[in-house]
Amino acid sequence: MIIVSTTIALLVFGACKNSDSSEQNERKDGFSSIPKNKEDSLFQEVMAGHNIGMARMIKISKYLTQIQKALDSINKLPAPKIDVGYQQTLIDLQEDLNYAEYGMNTWMEEFKIDSAKENKEKRIQYLESEKIKVVKVKEAILGSLQRADSIFSKK
Repeated sequence: MIIVSTTIALLVFGACKNSDSSEQNERKDGFSSIPKNKEDSLFQEVMAGHNIGMARMIKISKYLTQIQKALDSINKLPAPKIDVGYQQTLIDLQEDLNYAEYGMNTWMEEFKIDSAKENKEKRIQYLESEKIKVVKVKEAILGSLQRADSIFSKK
């Protein structure tokens, strides 16, 4: 029993030793998990923007549902009782949230993770342009959610 346990321990230790840090940091899909150059740093910045935006997509969906319910309720009221300003605020917010959601979905569909990975100069140019795009998407998401938070925390 001791021999079997010792053998298993040695096999596990050997397997761990074989996956040293140089293998873990190898470039895959045109980037490295630990930034070694401008290309890697840009890729990580692009992915950070993506991750921030994606983490809030469910919240956007929840607000869109909440807005639609509120608009449906407002539309059932007699005309003199409708707060037209609030109704327009909800419509504008709905458009902003839809735009933010559309922006993220479109950016993800168009982003090519391995674009120009064989040409460093072109890859850096591509990642710089994608960083600009994803920052705009992230700002649209965060801005519209901030507005939604402020509107719905009042009511």
